[in-house]
Amino acid sequence: MLKSTIIDTRIRLRPSKKLLDLLDAQKEHFKELPDNVAQLLKSNGYVVPLGVQIIKANEKQYKRPTIDVVLLEKLTADVIDDPLIAKSDSEATEEDETPEEDQDQRQQPKGPTSFLYLSDLHWLNTFMSELRSKNICNVFLYQIIESSELILPENELKPRNPELEARCQRLREEQQNREYHKMTKNVDAGLKHYPEDTIAYQMKSINKQIIAVAQFIFSVAAGFVFGFLGINLIVGGLPFGFRLLLGVICALVIALAEMYFLAKKLHEYDEVLDAPKRKKPEPPTTSKGQRAKQHAE
Repeated sequence: MLKSTIIDTRIRLRPSKKLLDLLDAQKEHFKELPDNVAQLLKSNGYVVPLGVQIIKANEKQYKRPTIDVVLLEKLTADVIDDPLIAKSDSEATEEDETPEEDQDQRQQPKGPTSFLYLSDLHWLNTFMSELRSKNICNVFLYQIIESSELILPENELKPRNPELEARCQRLREEQQNREYHKMTKNVDAGLKHYPEDTIAYQMKSINKQIIAVAQFIFSVAAGFVFGFLGINLIVGGLPFGFRLLLGVICALVIALAEMYFLAKKLHEYDEVLDAPKRKKPEPPTTSKGQRAKQHAE
């Protein structure tokens, strides 16, 4: 699976039943309500008052709370940076969870409109601040969202192309086979004297490459001679500059053709060296009488 870009970059919060019950208990103090929160309450069986103004998404901007950096540093001063110790502490806290918290997490709503976004949390923080200023409810935001589930944006997983996956698998198997043959070359007598490892085979390969390069050079030179001298002998009376141009053109045409065939030949040679095909030893042939005798034994 391949990771692609993040499509939805919004941070989501799946509210717990504790948060929804608190909103339902304080619904008489609603003056305005975000559309997403109203749909969330309705989808979970809660009633929204009729006189409440429904605010569409991004219709109103709420004041974001300021963060006290000094207080935050004091609160996080005792936090352990060791991941192993932090992991053990988290496991201990999970074991110490009460059954009420487990039941509250199991009762979290699930559905297409079962999430709260940052704009909804800004509204909720403003609403809770108003309730505290009026001494109606002395509850802070962190107390009602501590049992909720925070969902961070993740990369979308895309399946790989099956043809590409099959090709990569085949290449991995070939690479593993080559490494295995290299490791067992000195152990297996059949692979100890493999032709690719002999000096004669290497010299023969070098001679083939030298011959191919020399053939390329002689072909280009012959094309230039034909364009420079041959056409002049056939037609006669051509100026020197035109003869030189004809020689260069003929040499370039032959050079392009020779380069194509030379590259193709060298590519085939490299493929043969990279993935040598070793013949499996054939089982010794026996006559029918010998096979019957072995079977009887």
